Amino acid sequence: MKKILLVCLIINCIQFIASGQERPLRQDEITWFNNLYPVLYNAIPHEYQDWKAVGDGKDFDVIKYFCPVEYADNSCRGKCPVSLGKGDPYSLNYKIEFSMPSEQSDGLAGSAYKSITDFNNATQIAAALKSTAKSKLSIQVMVNISSGGSGAFLLSYCSKSPPEKITLPIPATLALIGIHSDGCPFMSDGRPDMSPGDAYYDNAIIFLGKPVAGQTADDRHDGQVRTRYAIAFDKSKIGVPVTQNIVVQIKGDAADINAAIKLIDWKKLYYLIGK
Repeated sequence: MKKILLVCLIINCIQFIASGQERPLRQDEITWFNNLYPVLYNAIPHEYQDWKAVGDGKDFDVIKYFCPVEYADNSCRGKCPVSLGKGDPYSLNYKIEFSMPSEQSDGLAGSAYKSITDFNNATQIAAALKSTAKSKLSIQVMVNISSGGSGAFLLSYCSKSPPEKITLPIPATLALIGIHSDGCPFMSDGRPDMSPGDAYYDNAIIFLGKPVAGQTADDRHDGQVRTRYAIAFDKSKIGVPVTQNIVVQIKGDAADINAAIKLIDWKKLYYLIGK
């Protein structure tokens, strides 16, 4: 199966280059990023059933990470934003996503549509849409999150199905999975929402290294419970290239999420803490 690793660049390099707000990367910073990446890559599965994915991000070079495009009148090679290690933590964020083969997902969609006999029946529509929310699986890993106490990470679930704790082979400060179901139909203006996007997908959040720093309720009117979590980060050590915390978010059908959890090498991720 074709492998995928989509590296999410979180620095707007071009803006920094244009404004001249860059500085040379130190050797300890170069070493930290280049050592971190292969551990993250090897800890995450790159194949899932016969599902398809796009791209392959196995190779990584921190020089290219901060300088993907070099301009003739302003060389950014070997440089990073001046805010790195000051206002911005040493962070890395990437995501891998698998998609069910189209013939299978099309079959799910066709069966779901045929099962609806009353388009005013919210529960019936919710059941149909939930049955299609199993064609994708995404895993996102974020290292060194400094988001304050407002809660950057959303866990959502049906109020009739409280979040379940996830059992891991390593210590975790937060490990929950939220389940959506036809017990809580998504509504819009008093009618069943026929286009809720990926709202019926289940979701999981795992915190490693630092405790929960904030928890905020953000519930909806239709029985959906939404809780935003923030993870702690020691800003007094923001200038040290060391892994303080790791956040893992997984979205998909609960069965696929649980399968993915078993495929992740949690010990590799946990051993990064403090390094």
